[in-house]
Amino acid sequence: MKNQKLKTQTQKYKNDNLQRCLPEPMRRVSRLRFFGGCLRQPQNDRISGYLYIFILVFSFLSLVFNLNCSSGKKTTSAKRIISLVPSVTEIIYALGRDSLLVGNTIYCDYPETAKSVYKIGDFSNPSIERIMHRKPNLVLATLPEQQKIVDELKKMKIPVYVTRPRTVDSVLIEIENIGKLLDASVIAESITGSIKKRMQEIAQSNLNLVDSPRVYIEISGTPIMTVGSRSYINDLMRYAGARNVFGDIDREHVITNSEELIQRNPDIIIILHPQAKKTTVRRRLGWSQITAVKKGRIYDDLNPDYFFRPGPRFIYAIEDLSKIVQSVWIRKR
Repeated sequence: MKNQKLKTQTQKYKNDNLQRCLPEPMRRVSRLRFFGGCLRQPQNDRISGYLYIFILVFSFLSLVFNLNCSSGKKTTSAKRIISLVPSVTEIIYALGRDSLLVGNTIYCDYPETAKSVYKIGDFSNPSIERIMHRKPNLVLATLPEQQKIVDELKKMKIPVYVTRPRTVDSVLIEIENIGKLLDASVIAESITGSIKKRMQEIAQSNLNLVDSPRVYIEISGTPIMTVGSRSYINDLMRYAGARNVFGDIDREHVITNSEELIQRNPDIIIILHPQAKKTTVRRRLGWSQITAVKKGRIYDDLNPDYFFRPGPRFIYAIEDLSKIVQSVWIRKR
């Protein structure tokens, strides 16, 4: 009897010590007894103990999952994107991330499927109400044209990514930046790599030219408007082997007139707007004196989107302009 009592006290001592060694949350689970050297729960608490262990394991796995998700390896989860810029819409499609797109502008018309995306308004005045209706967690915009809507979205705590490329190199960087943002870095680098390779090929072919022709690109007929040295189009011309006839003016856009253009006397004229055709340009007062008009070097059939949209298709603008330069200009012998 004495031995039995001593055995019981020893067992209680072991169990009490075990409880003190365990963290507080586990003490409820581990009201344990020793049976043949094994730890075992009392019968009455076994079910609740198993449930508590399950909760702890589930919480641990959830913590591990959340840590992995916040590590920065994945950025596209649950993204709902709105693009306010046609060139950015083209980049999103080129990256294969169009499934994230829940809204764009009425001018986002390439590729064809972009036309069927929910429209939030035009480029200059997108509707804040229609944007909010789509519940985006990322809006891509540009400056300075969309400064007002950007400010409104920031007040509403909606993340905004602002794009404003002004050179060919900055367009390539922008494609890669958006690729990182949408977890498509590999695709973005493949796109920019292909474009750079083509640009190198064009630059190599331009080495055969004696000189760069002086080119006038008209982007508006009323008033007559062209581009200066700060324009993205000016950079396209340079890569195509052409010299902007207004490249000495330190502005993005330049309003000009017939007298000044006659004086500058471009070798090639490119029309990138619907207000004029080569036939009407020939009839402009005094323009018959211009070298480009005399030699019939007026082109009105180039795709304006290649020039105006700083996206993946800008390479086509360089290619088209380079073909014109190569076809009409003097080559080295």
